[in-house]
Amino acid sequence: MHTEASNSRDMGLRARKRVQTWRTIRAAALTLFEERGFDAVTVDEIAAAANVARGTFFNYFESKEAVVVTYGPHEAEVQRRLMEQRPPGEPVWDSMVGIILGYLDEFEAQIVVHLRLKAGSPTLSRSARPMTDRLVADLRTWGLERHPHLSEPEIMLVINIAVTVLGTAVQYWQVDQPAADRIATVHAMLDRVGAGLAATEG
Repeated sequence: MHTEASNSRDMGLRARKRVQTWRTIRAAALTLFEERGFDAVTVDEIAAAANVARGTFFNYFESKEAVVVTYGPHEAEVQRRLMEQRPPGEPVWDSMVGIILGYLDEFEAQIVVHLRLKAGSPTLSRSARPMTDRLVADLRTWGLERHPHLSEPEIMLVINIAVTVLGTAVQYWQVDQPAADRIATVHAMLDRVGAGLAATEG
């Protein structure tokens, strides 16, 4: 007889298996893309390399492009953790800087892979990674909960500025640079904008 606890464990196990399958398919695809180029690889080849059926591939990704641009479960977990770790009472801009730099510490290498693949594929270059939309939505929810004394327009102004700074910096990244230099570019831009915001508050 199944108890509520055993049902919960079964659900947890299924969720972990789904995440693992997602990661396996994505890892196999990225390996093939790096070796042969995005446009030269087929969905059937990705499925074979991941040891899953073609139908299983489409249970997790709606297209080959989605393998590269889809927001993954680990990214969502890291993003939530970065927000939760910000200290109470911290100014919104300081929180934005900490969250963005923490995200880059975790996923800078993945962003570079995405940039490199886009540069070599006309098809992929037209695909946008939905990380920004998800990031903005999550930051909005977090900001409204953490800073109830601020209005939504005030919070969204800071969020949109921070995300625009990140997008601008990434646009000018050189994939052959050391990772530390790329992250330093983002940090310098955030500092420059932050100084301007501080001046307007003074």
